[in-house]
Amino acid sequence: MKKLTLLLIAVSLFVASPVMAEEQQAELETTYYLLNACMDVVYQDDTLTTSVYCRAFIKGAINTHKYYTSNYNFPKQYCLPKGLTEREIIGIFIKFVQVVPGVIDNPALATLHDALNNAFTCAEPESSKYGSIGAFPRY
Repeated sequence: MKKLTLLLIAVSLFVASPVMAEEQQAELETTYYLLNACMDVVYQDDTLTTSVYCRAFIKGAINTHKYYTSNYNFPKQYCLPKGLTEREIIGIFIKFVQVVPGVIDNPALATLHDALNNAFTCAEPESSKYGSIGAFPRY
């Protein structure tokens, strides 16, 4: 009886998943949400779920940037200095959101990249094999 119940639950999950996924559109995380999560890192216990989310989001964004710029020749949006800590990156993000008006409703990923680009703009190479094609425009 227990095996049958578990089997029915498992089958219903697999059947319902595509239907539910089709109905829901994936929405980008807002800067507002990430800001609140990152504030928990700064002002509260950084083991809170929101704090862990903030740190994981930022690590994921930076790792994705590194992956695409090194493996697919995407233009670098920022060049992080060696020795920069996670808390420093979070502080840069928070300060950017507090200083730049109108970014609170933007996608968090775009705001994070803009904050890091603003703080750590890459030096222009003397010559580029791509000629005048440069990095993404700054906002």
